[in-house]
Formats: sequence, C-alpha cells, structure tokens
Amino acid sequence: MKNQKRLENYTKDIRLPNEEIKKLLAESYYQQSIQKINDLDVTINHLENVFTDETYYLAMKVVPLLERKVLYLSYVENLRLNDICKRLKLQKKEIISLRNKGIVHFKNNLTTISKAQKIKRKGGDMNEGNQ
Repeated sequence: MKNQKRLENYTKDIRLPNEEIKKLLAESYYQQSIQKINDLDVTINHLENVFTDETYYLAMKVVPLLERKVLYLSYVENLRLNDICKRLKLQKKEIISLRNKGIVHFKNNLTTISKAQKIKRKGGDMNEGNQ
C-alpha cells in the first residue's frame, strides 16, 4: 500500500507532450500489428496468408515463390538488404530486382483479378435478368 501511494505521488504530475504520446501509441499499434501477423500462419513460403481479403490473397498467391520470399523477408521480417542477401545467397541487385518484380506482379495480379470479378458480377447480373 505504501509503495502504491509513493508511485501515485511520482506519476500524478507527469505530463507527456503530444508527440511523445503519438509515438507511444504508434509503437503500441505497430506491436499489435506484428503480433497479429505472428498469430497468422505466415511463413516465408506463404506470404499470401497475411491477407484476409480474398482478392489480395489470390493476387499474392500467384506471385512467384522467390519474389514472395523476398517480399516476406523485406516487409514481414523487416530484414535489411544485406541480411536478405545472406539468407537467400543472392546479390543485392538480384534482391532489389526480385522485390520490384514481386510488387509489380502483385499489382498486376490485383488488377487482373479485380477485372475478372467485375466481369463475373456483371455476367451474373445479366443471367439473373434473363430468368
């Protein structure tokens, strides 16, 4: 009880600047996000499991495996370029190229899948109207 009262006396006058509060909140949010990712079944071979949206999942699923590995190491494990090079036994320019190709493939896949879903929806609407 005595320790709690002493702690209250120390903490009652603590005032944090807004920037410090924002930083603490951002760190907390970041840690929660990382924990959510860790709770998923995400491995270096299954980056697509990060996505709950089916479109994003499918778009990542068809990105070539080596490109997915580079994206996983870059964005999920947050490794530096040198560390990725060592892990995959590739040169820096190869890693950079694979990461860029992975991003391009993902974006193109998203576009293609979105278009296909729109066509499918329109086709479904037309078929319903004919019945």
